[in-house]
Amino acid sequence: MSIKIKYRVAPEFGDLEQWISQLHLNFSIQGETIFKSRNEVKVFNVGNYQLNVKAFKIPNLVNRFVYVYLRGSKAARSFRYARKFCSLGISTPAAVGYVECLEGWGLKESYYISVHYKYEFTLREVLNYQVADHDTILRQWVQFTYDKLHLNDIFHLDYSPGNTLISKKGSTYDFQIVDLNRMSFGPISFERGLFNFRQLDTDRQTLELLAAEYAALCHKDEGKAMKILIEYDRQNKASRRRRGKFKKMIRSIFGLKRKHAN
Repeated sequence: MSIKIKYRVAPEFGDLEQWISQLHLNFSIQGETIFKSRNEVKVFNVGNYQLNVKAFKIPNLVNRFVYVYLRGSKAARSFRYARKFCSLGISTPAAVGYVECLEGWGLKESYYISVHYKYEFTLREVLNYQVADHDTILRQWVQFTYDKLHLNDIFHLDYSPGNTLISKKGSTYDFQIVDLNRMSFGPISFERGLFNFRQLDTDRQTLELLAAEYAALCHKDEGKAMKILIEYDRQNKASRRRRGKFKKMIRSIFGLKRKHAN
């Protein structure tokens, strides 16, 4: 079955159009892999550019249709939201373009291209006490989240620790937000703002610091904020445990079936 290639390039990166149009042919044989799990991320040196390319896992049969006709692919959404972030002055690696490979009625491969950002550490290392200046970084990050995202009615649906890249700039820190394909937009209440921190999976002392800082920015009671965030954290951890047990049970069932079949 023939493959149809659809791509888009940001106007300021028009000189990369030829390279982007051939990306689907070269991704597997060029570039340096820096991350590989469900998705794969590679870095490419192209002329004067260092580019970061995220190849998304081929979606299931339903999403192959949905991503073409109803929602837009993860690559296309990443590009669109990154451009929106840029227009609002929110830091994220500059969006260069995206590529979609369509097969038959649905999406097959898709790639999101951005300028590679050389960061020093992620929020995960801060939360794990692997970086000095722990409290200062977290306070600045909470303010960044409030000022740049929440006041602009942006709720990052995958605001996990690995999705904030950090570098020090003098006495302050530069935060770059990545993994932009899942966002919701609209007014963000105090409680919903705290809910955005539920995925951090950190200790109680850090949760209390984050809650107090967010409450101060919202002019709310910090004791109430702490109770709310700690409960969100408890719910998230319980949900993760349930999912883990379910996946373990499924693996066990299928493992038994395979063993029986042999």
